Amino acid sequence: MENIKEIIAKNLTELRKSHKLTQSALAEKLNYSDKAISRWEHAETLPDIETLCRICDIYGVSFEYLLNKEPSEVQYTKNRKENIGRHITICLIAICTVWLAAILFFSSVHTLFGVYVWQFFIWAVPASVYVILVCNRIWWKSKICSIITSSLATWTLMLAIYLQAIKYNIWLLFIVTIPIQAIILLAETMPKKRTR
Repeated sequence: MENIKEIIAKNLTELRKSHKLTQSALAEKLNYSDKAISRWEHAETLPDIETLCRICDIYGVSFEYLLNKEPSEVQYTKNRKENIGRHITICLIAICTVWLAAILFFSSVHTLFGVYVWQFFIWAVPASVYVILVCNRIWWKSKICSIITSSLATWTLMLAIYLQAIKYNIWLLFIVTIPIQAIILLAETMPKKRTR
């Protein structure tokens, strides 16, 4: 019969591999060495309870999932879906907050100075895209989403700058954006360095 240390080690290894993470990548997320991750996965030692909880958050599983000899795929999928739903909700709340701030600034400036500063709404567009970009970098780590949001963030930022300074007719700003777009595509599609 396997002891609890071996069960946790087996589950930690399977979760890491199913998420296509190297030991180094997981170690970086947890601020541990890859040797510590290796010792956990070989049942030599166990992480402390706080670290186990952080690992559960990263993988979207319950603590009980780590303790089960035959973890339930249904429970794993349910926890993962709940986390995705929670992350999307947080992202949407942040975007709504950006637009609420734009409305409040617009209303305040109009009330105080009697001027309509519509540019607040223009700046809310790249800010909203940056919110999605940050959420993707923190939780979803989708390469496609990263490419799209990085590109949108760049182009909407340039558009906001152009519209803010429209009287100066700085249309050449969009030509500068083309090499920036190329850099984004190259950086996002560059193969990651493989570590053991």
